[in-house]
Amino acid sequence: MNKFATIAALSCAATIAAAQSTVDYTTTAWTDFGTASIAGVSGNFLPGWTTITATPDLGQDLFFIPTTSLSGASDDAAIWLNQGDLGGVGAAINEVVRLSLSGFTIGQTYSLDFFATLYLSNTSGWSGNNDAIDVALSGANISDWDSTILFDAGDIDGINTWDAQSLVFTALSETVEFDFGGNASYHSDIGGNATRFGIDGFAARAVPTPSSTLLLGMAGLLTTRRRR
Repeated sequence: MNKFATIAALSCAATIAAAQSTVDYTTTAWTDFGTASIAGVSGNFLPGWTTITATPDLGQDLFFIPTTSLSGASDDAAIWLNQGDLGGVGAAINEVVRLSLSGFTIGQTYSLDFFATLYLSNTSGWSGNNDAIDVALSGANISDWDSTILFDAGDIDGINTWDAQSLVFTALSETVEFDFGGNASYHSDIGGNATRFGIDGFAARAVPTPSSTLLLGMAGLLTTRRRR
C-alpha cells in the first residue's frame, strides 16, 4: 500500500468513525443545525447525527420550500425527511436519520424535546397532508414512538406550523439511539402518497419522577412553615 493509498484508507476510516459518533446529551453541539442552504447532505452533518437510509436533507428544503424554518431566519437549517417517496426506481422508500446520545443514567426518565412540521405540495410530489413522524429507539424502555399528527392543508408558500414534541423515555443504557423515520413502513401509503417532514429545535432533559416532585413540594412546604 503506497502513501496515498494509506492516507485514503485513513481518511475513509475517519469518515466512518465520524458517522458513528455519539455525543453527551447535556452538550449543545448536536442541538442546532445552524445556517445552511445545502441539500442532500449525507453522513454525519452534526455531532451525534448520522444518515441511516437514503439522503435526508440538511437545509431549508430540497426545493427551498418551505422557505421558513423553525427560527424564521434566512437559510436557517433543519433536517427534512421523506416517507413513501416513490420518485426513483430502486430508491429507498423512507429516509432515516439517527441521533445517538450518551450520558444517560439507567432507570432515569428523560424527554427529548423538538419541533416537527409536515409539508404538502402535490406539484412537488409530497401528497400526504397529515401524518406523524415516527422514531425507533434503542437503549430505552420503548422501541418506537410517534409524534402528534402533523397537518398541512397544502399551502405552497412554505408557511408551515412547527409543533412542539416531547419524546419521553426511560434509559436502559447510558447510550440511547433515536432513528427518525425508522418505523415508517406502517405510516407510508405505498399506493402513491409521499410525506415530507421537518425536524428542528432539539433539547434533552431529565424528567423528575412523581416521587421526587412530591418530595420537592414537601420540602418547599416545610421551608415556608419554618419561615413563618
